[in-house]
Amino acid sequence: MIIHGMEQRSDEWNAIRAGKITASVASKMVTPTGKPSTQANAHIGRILAEQMGLQEPEDIPMTEWVERGIDIEDEARKWFQVETGLRVKEVGFIESDDGLSGFSPDAVIQDDLGIIPIELKVPKPSTHIGYLIDGGVPKAYIAQCHFAMVISEAPHMYFMSYCPGLKPHIVKVIRDEYTKCVEVALEKFIKNLNAAKEIIN
Repeated sequence: MIIHGMEQRSDEWNAIRAGKITASVASKMVTPTGKPSTQANAHIGRILAEQMGLQEPEDIPMTEWVERGIDIEDEARKWFQVETGLRVKEVGFIESDDGLSGFSPDAVIQDDLGIIPIELKVPKPSTHIGYLIDGGVPKAYIAQCHFAMVISEAPHMYFMSYCPGLKPHIVKVIRDEYTKCVEVALEKFIKNLNAAKEIIN
């Protein structure tokens, strides 16, 4: 595991992410129920094109709610510390030792167990209320959370949804059999990526 300290969304951050398998692809590799996803191979071409310098990493569409989330992300980090009593720090990107994959945590806890990732979401109020009602990690982010534990080798991590005016939704995500499913899916994705590289070379 290699920890990079650059500012997220900077040119340096975009450069380190280019051509890597990131957490955003995790849900395309394995479904929330642990089954292999049929969407994985669609991302191989993009990753190879980025590795070859033929294509820039794709930006996240900047909607009103995405912009709002970025604006109050620091407030969410502070509330996480208030609610849990845990001290957090920011890092830019956490990369696997082989340099093939990585993720950008919204914050981390550094303790005797190593690096514990934190995934923060600042959705619109109606979505946040839905998360509170449903409990647990929202399905859309289950693979992403376990991917973070695979790369960081963490025994657990935290997911938090934050919305000003409402109580935060904090979930401690424990490494389990699903984490192994994500690890196996990542290994298979890398194998297919290498096979595709052989074809185009």
